[in-house]
Amino acid sequence: MRSRIRRGFGAIASMAMAITLLAVSMTAPVVSSTADFSIFNSGWNGTSNLAVLTYQAGKFAPTFRVESSGTDITVAQTELTDFDLGPATDSLVVIGPTKQFTAAEGELVGDFVRNGGILLLADDFGTGNGLLAEMGATSRFSGHLVMDLAFEKQPEFPVCFDLEQDPMTKNVSTLLLNYPSSLVLNTSVSEVVGRTSIASWLDTSGNRLQEPGEQRGPFPVLARERLGLGAIILLSDPSLLINGMSGNLDNGVFATNLMNSISQERSSVYFDESHRDFFDPVAVTLQITGEASTEAKAMLVILAFLLALWMTTDLVDRGLSWTIRRLRFEITRLLSFILPRSWRRKAVPPPKALSDEEMVRLLAEMHPDWRHGLVRYLLRERERHRAKLERKGS
Repeated sequence: MRSRIRRGFGAIASMAMAITLLAVSMTAPVVSSTADFSIFNSGWNGTSNLAVLTYQAGKFAPTFRVESSGTDITVAQTELTDFDLGPATDSLVVIGPTKQFTAAEGELVGDFVRNGGILLLADDFGTGNGLLAEMGATSRFSGHLVMDLAFEKQPEFPVCFDLEQDPMTKNVSTLLLNYPSSLVLNTSVSEVVGRTSIASWLDTSGNRLQEPGEQRGPFPVLARERLGLGAIILLSDPSLLINGMSGNLDNGVFATNLMNSISQERSSVYFDESHRDFFDPVAVTLQITGEASTEAKAMLVILAFLLALWMTTDLVDRGLSWTIRRLRFEITRLLSFILPRSWRRKAVPPPKALSDEEMVRLLAEMHPDWRHGLVRYLLRERERHRAKLERKGS
C-alpha cells in the first residue's frame, strides 16, 4: 500500500513537471498595452491587427526598445525624431495621436513625405492637425462629429458606401464608421476616396441633433494629398482601424488593403506610438503563444497515460522488467559473437546426482549425531513416493 502511495505521489510530481515544461515552451515575452489605438493593444480598442498584418508581410519596423536593469524590464518608446526614415523605402503610420507634435517632428515628417515617403494619418479629434501644419500640408481634420442618417444602430455609426475606385477600396462596398470627423481638403492637391452620404451633417453644436445652419454632407472621410514626391493618406476615423471594428461590414478588407497600399514597394513600415499623452505604460508579459509543436503535445498525452497506468496497475512495472530482461539477453547474445572465445564465460556443468549411499555418507560427515537408519528409511520412502507418482501420471 505504501509503495502504491509513493508511486502515486511520484506520478503527480512527474505530471506537474511535464505540464510546467510544456507551458514554458508555449509562452513567450509579449509587449502589451491597453492604450486606445496602440499596436501593442490586442484588445477591442487596439490596432494590433494592423501590426500583425505588417509583420506577416515582413515590413514591420520596431519603434521601441526593451531595457533591462537587474530584475526590472521596461519598454521605452522611440521618439519620432529618432526614426531612421528612408523616403524611398519606408512608410510612416500615425493613428489617433493625442500628444502635440513639435516643429522638429513636423519638419522631419514633411521632408520625409516631400522626398517620396508615404504617411498614413488617421485622426478625428486629436492632434493630427498640428502635424499637418508643421509639415506644410494643406489638408485638415474638421474636428466636428459627423452624424449620418445612413447609419447602423445610431447616427454616430455612419455607413460609408460612396467609395471611389482605388487600391484601398478593392472588394470594399461599405464601411462602418465609429464617431468620425471629416476632412477639409485642398482639391488642387488632394483626391477624395471615401465620403459620407448626402444625409449626413456636422454636429457643430454637440447636441447630436440636425439643426439649421449646420453643414450638410456628403463629407470626405478618406483622401490622399500629394506633397512633393510623396503622399499623405488621411482617414478621419481612426476607430475604423481598431480590432473591435474589423468584423463589421468590409472594414477588415479595407484595413488589409490600406496596409498593402502603404507597404507596397516599401521595405519598412514605422508605427508612431510616442504621441499618446496619457499614462499607460507598455509592459513585457508572458503570454501563451501556442507555439509548442504537435509532437510535444502528443508526448505529454502519452506521458500522462503511462503515469496513470503506473499509478493504478503493475503493467508498467512488468513491461519495464520484460524490457530489461530482453535487453540483457540481446546484449549477451551480441557479445557472444563479438568477444573472443577465450573471453567468453565457460558453461558450468550441472552437479552430478548422488546415490543414496553417497548421500548417507555425506550427511553422516556433516551431521554425525543423526541416526543413519532413519536417513536410509526417509530416502527409501522418497523413492517409493516418486515411483508411485510416476505410475499415476502414466
